[in-house]
Amino acid sequence: MTLYTFTNLANKLTQLGYPEAKQMGFQIIKKDLTQEQKAGNIDFKGDGIYLNVDGHEYKGYMYIKEADIQKWGFPKFHITECQTIIDQKARGAFDGHYFWHNSNTVTIKDRRTGKVHESVTLELCGYCSHEAIAKYSNTEGFYNLLDKQELEDINREIEVDIFGYTRDWQKISREYKKEKEYKCESCGLQVTNQFDKRYIHVHHRNGDKLNNRRSNLECVCILCHSFKDSNHQHNTERRRMQAELKTFVNKYRKELTEIKNPFLNRI
Repeated sequence: MTLYTFTNLANKLTQLGYPEAKQMGFQIIKKDLTQEQKAGNIDFKGDGIYLNVDGHEYKGYMYIKEADIQKWGFPKFHITECQTIIDQKARGAFDGHYFWHNSNTVTIKDRRTGKVHESVTLELCGYCSHEAIAKYSNTEGFYNLLDKQELEDINREIEVDIFGYTRDWQKISREYKKEKEYKCESCGLQVTNQFDKRYIHVHHRNGDKLNNRRSNLECVCILCHSFKDSNHQHNTERRRMQAELKTFVNKYRKELTEIKNPFLNRI
C-alpha cells in the first residue's frame, strides 16, 4: 500500500477552516452554556463538554457565573453531567447559571459582594472526577492536557493511503461500527447479519478523512452514506456501487420502508 506523509498539517487545518493555530494550539472560547444548549451546540461526553462552532467541536468544561465566594469559597468546575448538575436541574438552579470555557483560569463574580475575581484556578468537582476518571484536578491541569492533545494533533505526521484515509482507518472504522452495534445513526436501520455488516459504513461528518475524532464520525448504512453530499452521490453513479446499493435495498426494503428512510425512492 502506498503511503503519503503530511508534515505541515497546521496549514491543512487552516485551509479546512479550523482556527489558526496559536502557541497553545487551539482557540480560547467562553460562551453562555444555556444559550449554546438551546442552539444545539453542546454535547456532554465522558471526557468533557463539547461546543460546536461552525461545524468544529471544542472540548471544554463549565463553571458557574456567580457564586457566594465570600461564604463558600470558589466553586468547582464540571466536565460531565454529574450528580451535582442533575440536582441543580431538578430544583431549577441550572439554566442560565453556567459558562462554557476551555481556558486554564476563569473570571468569576461573587454574587454577594459583586466583586469580580480574575485569573482563578478552579478545582474539579468530585463527582466529575469519579465519573470521568480524570487525570487532572483543576482547570490548569485540564488546560495543559487539552493543549498537549491539540498540539500533538496539529504537529504529528500523518500517513495516508492512496484514497486519503489514515493508515489506521480500517481499525478505527471497524471499532466504531462495533461500538454503534452496526446501527445507522441517520435512519436507524440495524444490521445483525454478519455478512451484511459490509453495508454499514463510517462517514466523516466534515469530509476530512484525516480527522478521525469520534465527534467527526457517523455510523451510517450504505444508502444514507450515498446521499450525504454531492461527492458521495457522484460515487453512486459507478456501476459497482449501483449494484451494491440495489442489492442492499432489495434485501432490506421492508425495514427501510418501515423506518421511512428518506432515500429509498432514489434507488
